Amino acid sequence: PTGGGKTEAYLGLAAWTIAHRRIINGGTLGAGVAVLMRYTLRLLTLDQLARASGVVCALELMRGEPAWQEGDRHLLGDWPIEIGLWIGSAASPNRLGKTGDGRKDTAVARVRRYRRDGREAPAPIKACPWCATPFSRDSFACIPTERTPRNMEIRCANPACAFTGTRCLPILTVDEVIYRRLPAFIIATVDKFAGLPWLGEAGAFFGHVDRED
Repeated sequence: PTGGGKTEAYLGLAAWTIAHRRIINGGTLGAGVAVLMRYTLRLLTLDQLARASGVVCALELMRGEPAWQEGDRHLLGDWPIEIGLWIGSAASPNRLGKTGDGRKDTAVARVRRYRRDGREAPAPIKACPWCATPFSRDSFACIPTERTPRNMEIRCANPACAFTGTRCLPILTVDEVIYRRLPAFIIATVDKFAGLPWLGEAGAFFGHVDRED
């Protein structure tokens, strides 16, 4: 039944799995995809993203706390604990793009449109999963520049939130970035899963990685 605690149960297990993997394998060896969730409905996927993101935010904050360090060593690993939204391009950009490429479906183009008219956010998230503050037009940015972007970062509009200023939210919503950074938790829709056999980049989800850049 609704409200029975099913989501909390699996999120608790997911958090334990991510933490255990990183404690057992130090440095960056515990990084990579630990949890891969698949949903059939996009609305359900976005709802679960909001709830799961809060758990990932908590883990990422824990990673930097003194109680989770031994000297200079982070017990939860050196790589950020992140969550990725792996869905179709209608809701989230598949590519970062760059200034002057003429494309309208990239992260760079969507960030520019959102800053201009405030409609159709670059990512299907309306508020900060940590403090529930609605995002502003300045919450999304392609870094380091829109000419040579490496990521689309999301920051809370609340200056008192832990995920603002120099610290962005640990949420990845661009396919190109997800394949490169390999977040610990991935939430996807069934149509993405159907394309796995034909998508070489997704092989990295399952451990086909031999380097870190």
